[in-house]
Amino acid sequence: MRRDKRQIQTAVLGSADSEEPLALPLEAIELDAFRSLYEKDSFWCGLLLGGCGGQLATKLYTDLL
Repeated sequence: MRRDKRQIQTAVLGSADSEEPLALPLEAIELDAFRSLYEKDSFWCGLLLGGCGGQLATKLYTDLL
C-alpha cells in the first residue's frame, strides 16, 4: 500500500457542500492549537473548492521528508 504524503492546505467545515473554507496548518507546532479551536467540527475536502468531497482528519507527522 502506498503512503499518502499529500499536504491538504484547504478544507471546509461541517460537510463536503459547506461554504465555510479554512486553511489547515502545515506545521506541527500549529496543530494542537488548531485542534483545540475546532475540536467539535469535522473537516471536508470541499466540493465547491473543486475537491473530492471526502472527510479529512488532522494527523501529526513526526518523520522528516
